[in-house]
Amino acid sequence: MDKRWAIYIDIEGFSALYPDGDGALWALNRLILAIHRIGKNVFPESPDRLFAHQLGDGFLIISDFHEENLDRAASIAILLMKYITRFGVFARATIAEGDLSDITGCYPDEVMNDCDEDTFISSMGEGLMTIFPVMGAALINAVGIDKISPKGPLFTMPSAYKERLSSLFIIRDIPDAEIITLDWIHTEFERLVEIRDKAILEYPNQKELESFVRDYITKHKNKLTSEWIASCSTYLGVVNI
Repeated sequence: MDKRWAIYIDIEGFSALYPDGDGALWALNRLILAIHRIGKNVFPESPDRLFAHQLGDGFLIISDFHEENLDRAASIAILLMKYITRFGVFARATIAEGDLSDITGCYPDEVMNDCDEDTFISSMGEGLMTIFPVMGAALINAVGIDKISPKGPLFTMPSAYKERLSSLFIIRDIPDAEIITLDWIHTEFERLVEIRDKAILEYPNQKELESFVRDYITKHKNKLTSEWIASCSTYLGVVNI
C-alpha cells in the first residue's frame, strides 16, 4: 500500500463563494458526481480501482497500488478541473505519493464502541461525532504540496514527478520551488477524451476555458490577488487578461 498516488482536489475559493448562494454547493455536488462516475464507469476494478475520501469542499483520490507512470493520475485531475468550470468555479489540485491506512484502531475504545462501522459516526448522547477513518503520508504530502504552490487554479506536483509523465502534458516549472504545474487548460490527448467519454463528463474546449478565465477575472477582480491573476497567464497560458 506504500507509495500510492494521491490527488488532492478542492473547489477554489469555496469559503468566499459559499455566502453568495447555492453555487458553491452545486459545484461541490458536481465534483462528487464526477469523481463517482470516473470510479464507477472507468476504473471500477482492481488494479485500477480508486478510493475517494471527502475532506470538506475537496477530495482525496487514491490509487489501489503504486504506479510508476503518473499519466492516469494526471489525466483524472485534469478532467475534473476542466469539467468543474462548467459550473462557474475553478478547482485546484495536487498529486503526491505515500501510504494511507485505516487508523481507527488508534482511536479510544470508549468512542469506537459507540461508533457505527459503516458510517463511522459515534454517539455522544443526543449528539454525534463523525470519525475520519484513514490517515497517512498520501494525504499529508498532497496537502503539503498545495500549501507551497502559487495562488490560483493550478494543478501542481513535485518536480521529481516530471520524468514520470509523458510528453502529452504541458508542464511548466515554478521558479525557486521544487514543484511543477501542468497546464490543464491546453493539455488534451486521446486517452483523456476516452476517460471523459466513459465517465460521461463533458467539458468546455480550450478557447471556451480561456474565455471563462478572462470573464472570471473581470467579474471577481476586486477579490482576486495579483498572484492569482498572474498564475493564469504564467502557468495556464491565458493571454490578454
